[in-house]
Amino acid sequence: MMSRDLQAEDAPIRAILNAMDALEFIAQSRQGVGVRELARILRLTPATASRVVASLQASDMLDQDPDTARYHLGPRALKIAADHSRSINLHGVAESYLRDLVDATGETIFLGVLDGAEVVVINRIDSPQPLRMAGELGTREPAHCTALGKIMLASKPTHERADLVAHLALEPGAGNRVMTREALEAVLEETAGRGWALDDEEHFEGVRCVAAGIVNSEGRTIAAISVSGPAVRMTDAKIAATVPTLRAMAAAISRRLGYRPADAVNAPR
Repeated sequence: MMSRDLQAEDAPIRAILNAMDALEFIAQSRQGVGVRELARILRLTPATASRVVASLQASDMLDQDPDTARYHLGPRALKIAADHSRSINLHGVAESYLRDLVDATGETIFLGVLDGAEVVVINRIDSPQPLRMAGELGTREPAHCTALGKIMLASKPTHERADLVAHLALEPGAGNRVMTREALEAVLEETAGRGWALDDEEHFEGVRCVAAGIVNSEGRTIAAISVSGPAVRMTDAKIAATVPTLRAMAAAISRRLGYRPADAVNAPR
């Protein structure tokens, strides 16, 4: 919540801040919020909280349930949220962060989405180094042996993940590829727990990748970004140094898409 360190003459500003805090808190509640609860959370008097919700209700930013007297987001707030969501373009939001990640790591960066049991590459920013990863936009790769795919599979609700794993074609590939469903479930559980994925020469021999998920305003992992490079450069030490930056960039993109941790449905645990 915002600071209340304001002078008496700043009452109009305080009223706006109170209204914004009220909208944010009510938006996070599935059951709606009563005036007394709102007053307690925002540290307002009941009278002030009543004025805040009355003003927001008058402008259609809030609705009041006639049976419970609790407040929910109103039609105007929902329309604003929907309009903003439609205006957001994943490519446009992510582009500058992908370039920053290339600058920070010196490796190739991929942006991908999950389509069934496959990852579809939708953007790539090349490493400036002569020895680097390649991959055409629109390329489809098996999800279970790529870092992009594993973080998105791991981020699925348990029942969805189990269903996807049950229908995967676990075909032989690079030497480190996981070849049993039980082993893959264990890898995905570990991946979900730490919040990032590793492709340890599983898709292509001599290539290592790490990936982190991008979460939307509904708390769902809708895409992922990866740092990919030759194993001779992507050492354990470099991966350890890269992961915090990678996760920070993924989190920054997620925030731009409207994600707040309280909204999480299937973000990496």
